[in-house]
Amino acid sequence: MMRLLLPLVLLMMAACSGVYSGSDGDDNTFSAFATVDSKGWPYSEPFEFEPDTLRDSVATGRLLVSVRHGKNYGFSNLWLEVAYDGPDSTVVADTINVALADPYGKWLGSGMGLSFQVSDTLPGAFSIARHRPVRVRHIMRLDTLEGIERVGIVFIP
Repeated sequence: MMRLLLPLVLLMMAACSGVYSGSDGDDNTFSAFATVDSKGWPYSEPFEFEPDTLRDSVATGRLLVSVRHGKNYGFSNLWLEVAYDGPDSTVVADTINVALADPYGKWLGSGMGLSFQVSDTLPGAFSIARHRPVRVRHIMRLDTLEGIERVGIVFIP
């Protein structure tokens, strides 16, 4: 039993540490994650993800936003703004309401212990371009949001 448990624990620890950004090079998938400061996530500070590892200069597909939060998060949802530069250099912004708990207060998503991870997909097709950053910021009615641990994006062609 212990022989099976140790590799699983090591795999989970590796998945939870550090910042990952990249693609496997065989296709145009891209993912990037950032860790939120333990003091909270200021409203005025978006996370910026640079998709510079895409194989093609522009790819179209679906964009997922992923959030990991602790049990101390004080709300049942999280409003996010996802902004990026369009092909004509105008800023395009989408908003997404990520449900983190059901109406009864039970946390959604997956997780063990004190953290839960939830992903949601932006509606419609999404065009991502190499060297055009994707910015994610919270648009909750707080200056500094506490309880969010990590934020990331996953692009699937």
